[in-house]
Amino acid sequence: MSSNNLLTVIITASFIPTHPSIKIIQDTIESLQLINIPPDTKVFLAHDYSENINYIKYFENLHEYIKSFPNIEIITRQDHGHLTGNIRNALQHVTSKYILVIQHDLPFIREFDIQKIIYDIEENNNIKHVRFNKRDNIKAGFDSINNLFGLQEKRTNYTYTRTPGWSDQNHLCLKSYYTDIIMKECRNGNFMENKLQGKIKDENTHKKYGTYLFGELNHPQVIKHTDGRRSNCDNI
Repeated sequence: MSSNNLLTVIITASFIPTHPSIKIIQDTIESLQLINIPPDTKVFLAHDYSENINYIKYFENLHEYIKSFPNIEIITRQDHGHLTGNIRNALQHVTSKYILVIQHDLPFIREFDIQKIIYDIEENNNIKHVRFNKRDNIKAGFDSINNLFGLQEKRTNYTYTRTPGWSDQNHLCLKSYYTDIIMKECRNGNFMENKLQGKIKDENTHKKYGTYLFGELNHPQVIKHTDGRRSNCDNI
């Protein structure tokens, strides 16, 4: 299967105070070099709607930046859909089996091989949603809501840590995971986390959502938060 048919990257974005600067999303795009994305992989820069004049100028800068990247395409909603609606709009353009969903202010900071993770998922369909953690893999936050956290799933290439927490932060899954489950349970205008958090209560519900962290227990963070909404032009 070609990389175009296997994987699509969706980088979600919305208006933030740093616009018209593209530094935050540019850093995230360039962090894909760390994870062995095939060079012809389609990358959609999926943007929510805004009429802010700095957003318009930002798009001009972004279009100029991606001229040298034929695999990168900007798509924009025609009305405000929040993160859920933004992803729903992007999914209409996706033809690949897998999607890597990334937020524009969550760049990767550690090397790994995304193709090897896909191999591991193909090998074991218990793993449905692989999250790349912005903290070490410890029982904390929404990963600690019950005792499902911590089971180690050792596969051919990597080890994964089971979690009851569902997060919209950077993650890899089948496109059908979104079309068949997530988009049916979540409405535009809301955070998916608000709807899905707390649904994974036991072994049976975990089998449905299949949430795992990339890496073994205590594996160091894989992404960092550059916090687009709290940044401004003076500190980038």
